[in-house]
Amino acid sequence: MRAWNSTLTAKREKPRRIAQDAPKGEGASILHQGVFRCSDLLKLASIAPHCMGCEEANTGQVVGCHPNSLAMGKGMGQKAHDLVCYLCHECHDILDGRAGTLDRFEKEVLYLRTFHLSMDWLFQAGHLKVVK
Repeated sequence: MRAWNSTLTAKREKPRRIAQDAPKGEGASILHQGVFRCSDLLKLASIAPHCMGCEEANTGQVVGCHPNSLAMGKGMGQKAHDLVCYLCHECHDILDGRAGTLDRFEKEVLYLRTFHLSMDWLFQAGHLKVVK
């Protein structure tokens, strides 16, 4: 697979067949493309300068947080793609719904905002590069 960054290892999980209901009630099977995995993106959380949510300095508490939406590959018993944002434990708990009172829309906005800031840092720091 040609990655958009040649310095990071990227792979997809093994494709698998999943059942899907056909329009006329007949059973069908489609090929699930697999989830994007990149352990190097997750490991970069340890050197992120700060939490992208509350901007608290990183003293080892910042982790890579997965999105929680179906559109990003999340499913029952399955993590979403490794398109992570870098958050401290408190902000991660808010994003995952373990703390705070944000509704689904507000959590999606929080993820998108912090994902954008995380990607901006990755490009500015030279961890991600566009290759042709």
